Amino acid sequence: MIGRTGHVDARRIYLAGAIGLALWLGATFLWHVTYRQGISLAVILLLDQDFPALLGALCLLALAAPWAEGRGFSLPPPQARIVIPLIVLLGIAAWAGHYALFQDYAISRDEEVARFAAAYMREGRFARPIPMEWEAYRRAIMPEFFSPFGAADYWTAAYLPVNSAIQALFWKLGDPNLAGPTLLMAGLVALWRVALRLMPDRPDAVWVALLLAFSSTQLWVTAMTPYAMTGHFALNMIWLALMLRGGVLGHGAAGLVAVIAAGLHQWHFPPLFIAPFILWMLLQRRWTVAAFHALTLVAIVVIWAKLWPGFLSHMLGAPVDVRPSAGVADKVGSLFERLGDRWQPLVNLTRYVAWNNILMVPLAVLGVSTMRWRAMVRGQEIALPLALGCIAGCVLALAQGYGWGFRYAHGFIGPFCLLAGLGWAKCRRADWNRPLWIGLAITAVASIFLVWRTHEFVAPYAASHRLIDSSEADVVLIDPRGGLYVTDLVRGRNGVPGKPMVMNLAMLTLDQVDSLCRSYVVELFDRSEFRPLGVPLARWNLDGMDALRAHMKEVDCDKPVQPPLPETFEEALEATGNAM
Repeated sequence: MIGRTGHVDARRIYLAGAIGLALWLGATFLWHVTYRQGISLAVILLLDQDFPALLGALCLLALAAPWAEGRGFSLPPPQARIVIPLIVLLGIAAWAGHYALFQDYAISRDEEVARFAAAYMREGRFARPIPMEWEAYRRAIMPEFFSPFGAADYWTAAYLPVNSAIQALFWKLGDPNLAGPTLLMAGLVALWRVALRLMPDRPDAVWVALLLAFSSTQLWVTAMTPYAMTGHFALNMIWLALMLRGGVLGHGAAGLVAVIAAGLHQWHFPPLFIAPFILWMLLQRRWTVAAFHALTLVAIVVIWAKLWPGFLSHMLGAPVDVRPSAGVADKVGSLFERLGDRWQPLVNLTRYVAWNNILMVPLAVLGVSTMRWRAMVRGQEIALPLALGCIAGCVLALAQGYGWGFRYAHGFIGPFCLLAGLGWAKCRRADWNRPLWIGLAITAVASIFLVWRTHEFVAPYAASHRLIDSSEADVVLIDPRGGLYVTDLVRGRNGVPGKPMVMNLAMLTLDQVDSLCRSYVVELFDRSEFRPLGVPLARWNLDGMDALRAHMKEVDCDKPVQPPLPETFEEALEATGNAM
């Protein structure tokens, strides 16, 4: 049960939040833009999406501060008849958003590889055999994120299989794009149950936790994609709900959920979430329960870092093409290596704040600050493991490439919202909820802007993919020079390589190009086609590409991608804009 320790004026929360986040935003701009500490994709997206959205939200937060305190709209009890329909509506919106916002296109290589694996799992396979005629070109067709096991004969995703298996299941049921929305709904239901358990006498605080999650643009937009992060959010919340339920059944089911979550795509994510709760159990002197969950972490390492790679090696063959990368030592070493050269907390956490409710971080900080320290060391403060997990998720702010918000901390959005609810319960009167409604309105404005900018960013890539996919050539070669991450257009249709077989020209030799031009109908997709579609400019300097392109021109093998000819008079009129 949560009791109130003292009223904190909403105007102070607003001003402190606006000042603190403004200082963080300013430091981000100075470090990454003014002093140009590397212009990465994250910085490009920051400038295009997050910086203006967060700057506008902070200004509105500061301007609204004088009117923040007071009563707002009354809220009904957070009962199932109200909460469940809202969650279902959010799930439907996420499913529709995949088609409306992302135009049924997964922009990043991470997402494409997950869908690629789902496609061969749907067929009952552990990998996709490489057709003999394409073995010499296998790396140009699958440029990165492939498993090394049996890589000379099979295409296999580098990631662990559970996320793709979930997509394959929904594919069998009709639409793989229902996987993310369904996981989102499951996670929100679990969050609701946890909030009810932690704050049973403060329904207003339960609503705070729920509404912060409902208004998270990161949660909603990421659920539109094949990313595994929606699964991490959902399974983290389900694990927490089961663990708090207790008993043999609750803890046993939580252990099973943890093992499944570790297999979503990389096994180290769930231990970061679970380890602080093991510490909390130890502080409570619950030795048996703590030992069980510690053994669960050991099982995670054994199953996913030892047994799964051994299984792949047995089924597919020894690693080739690249070094093995699934071992425990390799995973830990890679993590520390990336912390050394790809640690970007300023830009990544700025994106995290921008894509979530503007009050999430200020209220979560309030929740941490109200912990009773003596009770904390006796394991009586649930805020302790929640806060430690959030800190771990934020400290490991590694470069993520694409991501709507900061996806590596996606699994900790639930704990942030719960901390915010706990802070509200301790420091706010139940009937004075005006600051919550103002925060929701400000967040809605920022969310509209972020969704619009996301659509504008994704649309050129989706149009480029449609153009490539419409080609009637046997092979389409992509020259990635001149466009930002154009190599990610190297993909098949619905996760299945086929006609046209799309390849990265930069990964082919002159002899391979000659062989393709002699044996197949080949078309070329380069800056002359993707730049007019709006793909952002990037200047890649790839040695040897000019000579390769010159040779292709000499042998008349540089015809551009052409869409198929219209089959009917009406289609011809439409293609010409009804010029006649």
